[in-house]
Amino acid sequence: MNLRHLKDFGIGLGFVALQIVLFRHLKIYEMQADMVLIYLIWYMTQRDRTSSIIMAALLGFFQDAFLDLWGLNMFSKTLIVFSAFNIIPKTKEIRLLLGQVFLSILLITLAHNLIFLGLNSFVEQYSAELMFWRQLAGNSIYTAIVGSFIYLFRTS
Repeated sequence: MNLRHLKDFGIGLGFVALQIVLFRHLKIYEMQADMVLIYLIWYMTQRDRTSSIIMAALLGFFQDAFLDLWGLNMFSKTLIVFSAFNIIPKTKEIRLLLGQVFLSILLITLAHNLIFLGLNSFVEQYSAELMFWRQLAGNSIYTAIVGSFIYLFRTS
């Protein structure tokens, strides 16, 4: 592990802390944005597939450790990074439109939340059907809106 990977991991842990401390409490109708997933989507655009998968596994593990969801975030984030890596544009010369960014983040978070909630159904933590759809659609839309705002106001 070189210094760049260690720095990226430290930033990722900062996003885990931001998720645990702040965004877990910034709920709108019990929906919350997943800042760790937004960081992983950005990370996929900057690094190679192996680094992205390892980063997703590590950050998912730490997120699970703090939220007491052992393995759910780790598996779902690793699987979504593995499967979505090829559809994310990698060149920095391409400036995406805000609608494209929103749609990309929305589709990735919908797939992530579907995997996460599918795993959760085995645990039977989310047994009510209404809560399933609110978590699937609501968290995905909220995460896509927050990610789009971050993309809109980024400085690069």
